[in-house]
Amino acid sequence: MASGQWRALAEQFQVICPPGGAPGETPPPLSLPSPRGALWGHPRGRAGAAELRGGRALSHPAPSLPAGAGSPGVLRGRASCGHWVSAAGLRGWVRALLDQGVTLFRCPCCQDTPWLWQELCKLGLFSDEDQAMLEAQILAQEGARDNYRQCPRCQHLVQRLDPGSLRTPCLPCSQRAGELYCFCWGCRTDWKDPSPQGKSCSNPQCPLQAALYDTLEIQAPGSSVHGCPSLRACPECHTLVSHTGLGCPLVECPECWTEFCYRCLRDHLGEDADETEWEHDEDEDLDYDNSLEASCSIAGRQELNRSP
Repeated sequence: MASGQWRALAEQFQVICPPGGAPGETPPPLSLPSPRGALWGHPRGRAGAAELRGGRALSHPAPSLPAGAGSPGVLRGRASCGHWVSAAGLRGWVRALLDQGVTLFRCPCCQDTPWLWQELCKLGLFSDEDQAMLEAQILAQEGARDNYRQCPRCQHLVQRLDPGSLRTPCLPCSQRAGELYCFCWGCRTDWKDPSPQGKSCSNPQCPLQAALYDTLEIQAPGSSVHGCPSLRACPECHTLVSHTGLGCPLVECPECWTEFCYRCLRDHLGEDADETEWEHDEDEDLDYDNSLEASCSIAGRQELNRSP
């Protein structure tokens, strides 16, 4: 999206407001912090990050504001770049950008300054319902998973800081724990490697788990595996298995010969087989080899540290 469109949307939703002021008022000149190192990987450095770390949305009256400085009681917060944003304007602006497929945000006044998602959430301007809805909308966008992960602890979205590092800090979890909490970008388990560079994960199953998380869904309406991940791990030996999209959902592992359902992951011949799960309903609109539709539910993406 062109910078002019960013600015036009920001003006339309009145995102930027003066300190202590209401949207639509002319903000006074801002003195931006100088870059002196970075906390949480933000390029604006210590001064801006400290504001992010300790700042809260101001929703109480501010009687000490000078005349003409703005309306008291406006829900607002200060971004790390120094600009103040209004709650209603920010919500509407983010929704409008997401509707146009934009999932990476930056300050509409200083275009080279990114607004990380965890920073926007830390401002306290989103309700829990707003945040959940916006995060679901972000994940629904094509390519968003390249830049976002759900924290394994709090389940909120974290935008990637350093593409060259697997070590990913979660700001809300770190604040609750009183110490830095990180997880692996690939396998999404707690980070345990003592190396601060974050180039490698100590989980031996990290590459396999990352592949299971990142694989696309099968988009083949009329197929028995429509909506399933395009890769599954064998429930017995964890060998990666795919499905052709044709015929019934049963597959056979090429390594251990375990036969299981690609949809629900149950062992067809094992102790967990349930006859009711293998019932099929006739549907004339389906183009299966056997003209039958599996009635079992689709299991989510596998987590190898748990039962499939």
